[in-house]
Amino acid sequence: MAPGVLACATNKMKKSKSLRIAGRSAARLDGIEKVTGTAVYTGDIELPGMAIAKILRSPLPHARVVKVDARGAASLPGVLTVLTRDDITSLNYRYGAIYKDQSIVAVDRVRYVGDPVAAVLAVDQATAEEALEHIEVEYEELPAATNIEEALAPEAPLIHEPESAQAELRGSRYGAPERFRGTNICYYFGYSRGDVEAGFKKSDHVFEDTFRFPKVQHCSLEPHITVAYFQEDHLTVWTSSQDPFPLRDHLANMFRLPASRVRVIVPYVGGGYGGKLYVKTEPIAAALSWKARRPVQLAFTVSESFKTITRHPARVRIKTGVTRDGRLVARECEVYMDTGAYADAGPRVTQKAGYRALGPYRIPRVKVDAHGVYTNTAPAGAFRGFGAVQVTWAYESQMDLIAERLGIDPLELRLDNLLKKGEAYTPGDTPVDCDLKEGLLKVARALDWKKKPSKPHTGKGLSCCIKDAGGTFKIAGATVKMSSDGSAVLMTGTVEAGQGPRTALSQVVAEELALDLDQVAVAQLDTDVTPYDISTSASSSTTVMGLAVQRAARDVKMQLVRAASKVMGEKVSRLKLKSGKVYDSKGKGVLYGRIITDYFGSKAGEIVGKGLYRDKRSKSAVLGSPTTFWEVGWGGAEVEVDPETGEIRLLKYISASDVGKAINPLQCEGQDEGGVLFGIGHTLYEEMVYEDGQPLNPNLIDYRVPSFRHLPQEFESFLIENANGPGPFGAKGMGEGGLLPVASAIANAVARATGVRFYDLPLTPPKVWRGLRAKKSGRT
Repeated sequence: MAPGVLACATNKMKKSKSLRIAGRSAARLDGIEKVTGTAVYTGDIELPGMAIAKILRSPLPHARVVKVDARGAASLPGVLTVLTRDDITSLNYRYGAIYKDQSIVAVDRVRYVGDPVAAVLAVDQATAEEALEHIEVEYEELPAATNIEEALAPEAPLIHEPESAQAELRGSRYGAPERFRGTNICYYFGYSRGDVEAGFKKSDHVFEDTFRFPKVQHCSLEPHITVAYFQEDHLTVWTSSQDPFPLRDHLANMFRLPASRVRVIVPYVGGGYGGKLYVKTEPIAAALSWKARRPVQLAFTVSESFKTITRHPARVRIKTGVTRDGRLVARECEVYMDTGAYADAGPRVTQKAGYRALGPYRIPRVKVDAHGVYTNTAPAGAFRGFGAVQVTWAYESQMDLIAERLGIDPLELRLDNLLKKGEAYTPGDTPVDCDLKEGLLKVARALDWKKKPSKPHTGKGLSCCIKDAGGTFKIAGATVKMSSDGSAVLMTGTVEAGQGPRTALSQVVAEELALDLDQVAVAQLDTDVTPYDISTSASSSTTVMGLAVQRAARDVKMQLVRAASKVMGEKVSRLKLKSGKVYDSKGKGVLYGRIITDYFGSKAGEIVGKGLYRDKRSKSAVLGSPTTFWEVGWGGAEVEVDPETGEIRLLKYISASDVGKAINPLQCEGQDEGGVLFGIGHTLYEEMVYEDGQPLNPNLIDYRVPSFRHLPQEFESFLIENANGPGPFGAKGMGEGGLLPVASAIANAVARATGVRFYDLPLTPPKVWRGLRAKKSGRT
């Protein structure tokens, strides 16, 4: 393949019934709007009298707020109001994704550089920014803990009071055991099966390694933004959010309103990746509108988004016992996730990291201890992969280390230990639903694994990763309305953040109702009228919302056929839908619009179908609910390392994804390739750097992200379709699997190319160069 070429192959092992619309690479419904610049995002919303908000942020990582004097700012011409801690006492001002440990603006302490202290509302941006300089704040600086080691030290400053870290969410209890009281550990997850210590004693070899993952940022093209408007006792919010319904509930609680008086509207979202889940810009914007009684726009800069939400840095220690021929006997994992100054989704991310640390392997005895840790840095929360990328980096790097130490081929070591389809990941959870060996072998063949490198300083690496997917106890609803002309409107709470759900879900509707895709429209997401969806996350849209949409479409189909039975005088069982018509047993077809008009007696009615998806709870499942499906990512990399500079050139990358059934293959390819590029970012380039609690690179100049020129010279993506998913037509979600194997596959390739193993990401040229020099001088 020529350099720079992207390719995708599809493996159709088992065909589902013949499909007309679903399974085809239909053009995106939002494509023309977006490429012509007419698509409406939150930043395009303009309301009469709308004012501009800006935030004053803490310059210190940890301090007591002694005084906030906003009189100078309030008296500035053009300033409409200023929000400080004195203004929010009548509100339920504490909030959080799980723990209510964060406040609209700082009340007693600031806990990281960037923590909101006050906010200004002014007639324009320049006035608002000038007003910030007129707010006087007196701080009493406190000791700070800015990384995991500092936060866990015996004399570490306590970042939160112990009682703040307790909560219940979706039937699960979150918190830390009593033994961690008075520490910065805000959450603990533990799981074990079998006697691990006995397993280590039975093992021929026991290997222990520690890996670290950096703090990185989502870098969405659209930073966080909200428009809020309080009118009497109704709050309307336009926002770039991935979970408008839980957001509505948070805001209703804060402002002591029934949920029916809070309306959240979500225009197009310019990328989210988890960073726009839960509460972000909305409380300050809403509070300013509540105080000023006029529309407010609060738009973060890129730098402010860096100081709002990040991915968890992590330290992962893995101890694994094996037989001399490479059979895994026992594993102990100790995971520490740095959740920053506020928990956000940290407890859930930590729980998932701990649960996913077992990997796709058959290990009889395991013990996992995962801890969420507060530090005085920007909060960490949901991010594509949700705790999986930190632990997959660790366990797949160690698999190569074990292979090297035992003198076994890394591919063979994996093949000998992979779980089989139908085997239990843990007792009570959904059995593994795909052939793990199939994808790994496909990647190995495409990488030409057995062929030795033709030139020095080159090497190949493999990785196989698995995560529970679809979310824990997800709930989603959808409505499909068929108008009197036979066209359909889909109402869904799934957020269009660029991943393409409007198109894929419309294809499900079109397929079920035998309509052309241009006969299906998607309504604006509006919590006042759109059915409930808990969130757009966890690779769940095609499966979870897809099932709700499919059920709603089938409800319409059932009602339509019953109406046609009366209009056409034919039994329901003898009617079928095809190309927008209902056909009887004699082959006579009647347009849907004619059926509806004749049934209602005029061109005035419509058919409304509803669909619901709800996960099942199970006391026997470790996380309280069996996973909806398993998301698997297989990756293979070939690299060349420059011994003089330490630069890593990615010669080839092979990705394979188990998609069940690709509703829109082209969009699936884009998701997989985009996931790989995300993984390349945190593997080779990205890291938020802190010094004494100060972020040194919260911008897109000093913080490096990969671009098109950083793509592998050869890039292949395989979609494996076995119709083995629970979603429509056998589909599975696949938005995260592509990024999971990237770091370990590349690092494993680097180790085989250089003989140097790296345990910390990212693999920057200086870090690699130092490693090569240390090896040359005999220090490794």
